[in-house]
Amino acid sequence: MTPTLATASPSLAGNANMALYASMIVYTLAMLMFAWHLAARSAQLAGTRAPEREEVLVASGGPTTSGESLPSQSAAGPTFEESAASRQRGNIALMFTYLATALLVASVVMRGVAVARPPWGNMFEFATASAAAVGLTYSVLAKRNNWQWLGVFVVTPILLVLGLSLAVLYTEAGELMPALKSYWLAIHVGVAFLAVAFFTIAAIIGALYLVRRRREEKPPARGSFIESLPSSAALERTAYGLNMVAFILWTFTLIAGAIWAKQAWGAYWQWDPKEVWTFVIWTVYAAYMHSRATAGIDLRKSMYIALAGFVCVIINFTLVNLVSTFVGMHNYSGM
Repeated sequence: MTPTLATASPSLAGNANMALYASMIVYTLAMLMFAWHLAARSAQLAGTRAPEREEVLVASGGPTTSGESLPSQSAAGPTFEESAASRQRGNIALMFTYLATALLVASVVMRGVAVARPPWGNMFEFATASAAAVGLTYSVLAKRNNWQWLGVFVVTPILLVLGLSLAVLYTEAGELMPALKSYWLAIHVGVAFLAVAFFTIAAIIGALYLVRRRREEKPPARGSFIESLPSSAALERTAYGLNMVAFILWTFTLIAGAIWAKQAWGAYWQWDPKEVWTFVIWTVYAAYMHSRATAGIDLRKSMYIALAGFVCVIINFTLVNLVSTFVGMHNYSGM
């Protein structure tokens, strides 16, 4: 039998909360340092034309397949050369992010050890674990790809999620609901964490792509940190690669959820709101993948589809769990 908090370690659950608070403090320092880093990049570009940096950020499946022409490096200006001061600030911010993420992962682990179960049995635990997955994924990719410029856009949402988790979603550590007592909890939900992490980072880069693309087409009189970012073509390819990884993980999540539903409720599919929205997310991102691979389609339109898919991810986590209209068999918010 899964132990309750009383039979496990209430002090360890308290330590998990302390680690969570500590991670928020360090994430705040990282956010401020990342903002200072972008300020240094903006200062370099003050009074200059928008430069362009063409680079492949991560493996993303090769060149654009839509046949659309994107601005080239030679058309926009020279490569952005980051100053030593800016690099130093970015590296310090990244160190803060590593520390904050380690504290957050420790908090999630201690929460699970406190009750001897996977620490994602309610919305509070899922939110904090998802934030940890986003932080960990960014930390792994950032140093290798010089993604310091992305940090403030990743750390800020993490802080927001953690703050809302403590203020609105907090649930005392305790025993799992009977339907959740299965090894599929670790498999199904664990993979969902990774998918959400990749979806989140891809959505952030996708939004930056739209801004970058617009400013490439209509260069501003004075440059800002936007002009110090990689080119819109590189941002779009990166978002596509991350979304592809997330889509594969989400496909597994959907299939694993159906198998678990068969074991728990006797049927693979019962039109539960959570099941429906999981499939809606899969469908929207499948439409994005198809659009992205279709010749002649404006890549911006494809990106709008991807961002709509991420809105569905947010709805699946918030409204489907909290609004009574969507109440179904997945009523595990703990609130």
